Amino acid sequence: MASLSAAILNGNLDRPQEHPTSFEDWLEDRLSDGPGSDWLSGHPLHAASVFCRLLGIALLRLDGLRLDHIAEESRHALYAQGFEVAQGGEEAVRRALVRLQNLVETPQDGPKKIFPALYDRLSHDYADNPDYAAFRRILRDHMASSWPLGPGDELLGEPVHERRLHSVTTAAQETGVDPRRLRKLLVAAGILAADCALPDSWAVFDAADAEPVLRDLTVLVPAKEFRDIIGASRSQFDLLVADGVLVPALETSETKSVWDPRTGTDFLTGLLRGAVQLRQPQHSWEHISKSAQRLKIGPGVIIKAIKDGRLHRIGNLEGRTGYAAVFIDHDEVARLFGSEAPPGLSIETFAKSVGSGPPIGLRRLILDGHTPATRAINPRTKSEQFYITPADAEAFHAKFFTPRTMANAYRRSWQSLRVDLDRLGLKPFIQDSRDYSRVFVRAEIDNHFRELQK
Repeated sequence: MASLSAAILNGNLDRPQEHPTSFEDWLEDRLSDGPGSDWLSGHPLHAASVFCRLLGIALLRLDGLRLDHIAEESRHALYAQGFEVAQGGEEAVRRALVRLQNLVETPQDGPKKIFPALYDRLSHDYADNPDYAAFRRILRDHMASSWPLGPGDELLGEPVHERRLHSVTTAAQETGVDPRRLRKLLVAAGILAADCALPDSWAVFDAADAEPVLRDLTVLVPAKEFRDIIGASRSQFDLLVADGVLVPALETSETKSVWDPRTGTDFLTGLLRGAVQLRQPQHSWEHISKSAQRLKIGPGVIIKAIKDGRLHRIGNLEGRTGYAAVFIDHDEVARLFGSEAPPGLSIETFAKSVGSGPPIGLRRLILDGHTPATRAINPRTKSEQFYITPADAEAFHAKFFTPRTMANAYRRSWQSLRVDLDRLGLKPFIQDSRDYSRVFVRAEIDNHFRELQK
């Protein structure tokens, strides 16, 4: 302590003085005088400050920078960078999101790359924190109105069940029509504005309005083009055909154009509906073809199990499209078709797959006897642990909802469901002050929602 006091008195710990930033001035005023009349002051202080920092991190991309390019002692400036935009209100934030989006050519780069930290934190870390609801809404509304999201994609952590917007690129893939020709036809039909300067991947339009036009435009394509549409390699495509998963629209040798692009779209939609987004294929995630190869079975066996509902852990890998992006949990597949696999999912894996929150909540639920689990020997560690078998999972889902499973069951966003839950006073399941994280009693939710629909 004496040495520290001496260092302070001698000025050894002094740092160069800096002029306060606009964010620091705003923060000081708010702490001294309370919230002001500006838009940002209308939100909780901590959430508003964190949002400024997250937005500041994202804005680094406008200068070709990443967070790791900024020295630790300089990162406080990120608050000011985000504040310079956020102090202008919602419209200023939306314009900044558009500028960031314009840096990339395709949505396939994924929102986590386009909006670093901002998307990830608002999707997961602050998903259930009401203090961040307004900031989540801004990002959600921006993406919902400008991204061609379809089954297999997610929107702030929630799976997309149906396509609302097409882009020229996604529509071209679905119809087999050349994008340049399709764009002209869409403009002529009044579906796409003639002065739209966005690239094909970002030029979006209402999918429902365009459906009759796209249906009439659909043309059969050769196998090579069909493979490109579904994102499969030649060997993957050949195996899918051999297993009867993909069947040509015409059986003829007179033309090579025998494949219907809509078949490919339906195939991918069936695989990816409800899939979770994967940044990296870690742990037991494998591509369907690789998992099938390891188990010495055809990919058709795995695909049938997905469509039959016997496989639940499906992933959509960021940065890839179509069949190349479809990953499955190899351990889950091995339990169905292999021999050296545990009898179910670990507590950690199951909690993550259903979105029930920290695994400790699920463990408490099991230990307190509210949902079953099976004790078994881990084939790798040779130690006993809890597993969630298919029967255990069925019992859990029969009794409880998580935000993710509730959104899937009612085919609504968790954001909209939470509004109804709050209005009805429906809270996560708690008994004897025990916190079980993000699980709700299913019967209670269903009963109240049935009353709402009457």
